[in-house]
Amino acid sequence: MASEDLTIEILKALRKEMQERFDGVDKRLDGMDRRFDAMDQRFDAMDHRFDAMDHRFDVLEERIDLTSQRVDITNERLGVVESTLLTLARRQRSMGKILKATMEAAGAPTAGVTHLDTRVTKLEERVGRLENR
Repeated sequence: MASEDLTIEILKALRKEMQERFDGVDKRLDGMDRRFDAMDQRFDAMDHRFDAMDHRFDVLEERIDLTSQRVDITNERLGVVESTLLTLARRQRSMGKILKATMEAAGAPTAGVTHLDTRVTKLEERVGRLENR
């Protein structure tokens, strides 16, 4: 009987030791689970930040598209203004030539018309330089 009691005591000691080891392993696993949960929370926070950044980029993209459309419209308007100014300059030049010819035919002095002709020529030169840019 003493050997049976000794065997039972040894088995109890082994069971207790195994339970303690399993408890230690369980505690370590619980600690690792907490760490993984904390990492998951951090990754979730990062995902939210990335989503916010994506939204901001989408808003910026829309604003850039609107700005690009506005620039295109402005360029079209400037093209109309430019062609109108060129048309006006040509008409003014031809009117100046007609006026100068009429004044010469009537025998009047043409000094004012020559000054106007010079201004129109300078204006045409400036427009030409702007077009070449």
